[in-house]
Amino acid sequence: MENSGSPGRNQYEMKNLLYNKYFQFALRFIIGATFIYASVAKLFHPAEFAKAILRYDMLPVFLVNIQAVIMPWLEFFIGLLLILGIFKKGTSLLASISLIVFLIALTSASVRGLDISCGCFSLEETSSKGDILFRIIQDIFMLLGTVIIYLFSGKPKTDGTNPPAEQV
Repeated sequence: MENSGSPGRNQYEMKNLLYNKYFQFALRFIIGATFIYASVAKLFHPAEFAKAILRYDMLPVFLVNIQAVIMPWLEFFIGLLLILGIFKKGTSLLASISLIVFLIALTSASVRGLDISCGCFSLEETSSKGDILFRIIQDIFMLLGTVIIYLFSGKPKTDGTNPPAEQV
């Protein structure tokens, strides 16, 4: 009788999945495409994006325009590099840092009860509080994905152990 539920076997199979190049590509593609999609409106409408940043009431006014110009390009190139698989560790680290910053801003806006659009994918002035909560959850999942990319991209580390033998 096969004991496929043993902890050692399951751990080995999970590691294989996380290191799998197709799984890694799928994560990079989904997160990269999301970053690129999020950057498009901001790239073409930096003044509206600056207004969206200003509504968070977190940055000094003199930094808002700089942020509105730099952030969309950073998002675009992070997305592009993730999809292309170039500098995977560095790019996933930058994506993780960006997502942490986004999570701080979104959580702060939610806690303070701000009735604003997150500015994530559209530059509308208001949206529902459910939208901000949805974006927080979305960013948490993307952060988990970027951490997986960072930790498991490349060759699996060999520690000299083999998967546990199946019991007969």
